[in-house]
Amino acid sequence: MQPYFYSFSEFIAMGKHGVFVWSCWGIAVALILVFIFYSRRQRQALIRQLAIQQARQAQRTSHASKSKDKPQTL
Repeated sequence: MQPYFYSFSEFIAMGKHGVFVWSCWGIAVALILVFIFYSRRQRQALIRQLAIQQARQAQRTSHASKSKDKPQTL
């Protein structure tokens, strides 16, 4: 069995297709990393929005219960 590439520089060159091969790898890895970071930011933003919404709902509930307890004067 003989190796296909005899040196590291031949491996990088990929039989004169290295520019295409490695640029495709680089673009794919970059897109995956961008997707991961974007997804994490979206998740954090959603968690913040849900926390704000939950706090508002709790505040509305507490105000509604307080107004029910107060007798209304005319």
